[in-house]
Amino acid sequence: MENGIELQKGRDTSFDKIFAYYLNPDKYTLTPKQEEIKERWLAAWTLRLKKKSPTKVAQILQETYKEQKLSRAQAFRDVQNAEKLYGNVINADRVGRMAIHYEYALEAYKKALKAGDYKAAKGFLSEMRESLPFEDNPQFNPEKLENKPVKFYVDKAVELAIAKQLQAGVLDFNNLEMEDISHEEVGNE
Repeated sequence: MENGIELQKGRDTSFDKIFAYYLNPDKYTLTPKQEEIKERWLAAWTLRLKKKSPTKVAQILQETYKEQKLSRAQAFRDVQNAEKLYGNVINADRVGRMAIHYEYALEAYKKALKAGDYKAAKGFLSEMRESLPFEDNPQFNPEKLENKPVKFYVDKAVELAIAKQLQAGVLDFNNLEMEDISHEEVGNE
């Protein structure tokens, strides 16, 4: 395994092979077909950098590569693979704008401190904090994004009714054959 990738003959996708080529062009070579694909991906990436939507890029790819009989689906896959290989344009653009915003706020913060305007300096500190990517933000809590298992506890009668329906392969909560309990309607008052 070299540079984080090891190709296995016959099992790798065009993406794997092109990625490996970019990591180590001396070790990995591309077939003429893979060169064509790499060229299309580079074209897709370049168009995305020019703020073209994925739909527009796919359309342009189809027109540009008519001789390859590029389908609409393949053109969209090319856009997707280009972003995966070269980086997501939208996210890179967002992070870049945030970095610029941070630098402006930092300069303004320094000027406010130098002028003795501590109220403005505090505001610029707040701006700097907001322009950090959310992963770097101290208020970001990744534990809230975890996929935690959800447990439901039901009465034995409900459990048996669910198990009975699951034997048929379908669970229909509208026909659980359960006894309705007395209740009182509550209004929106």
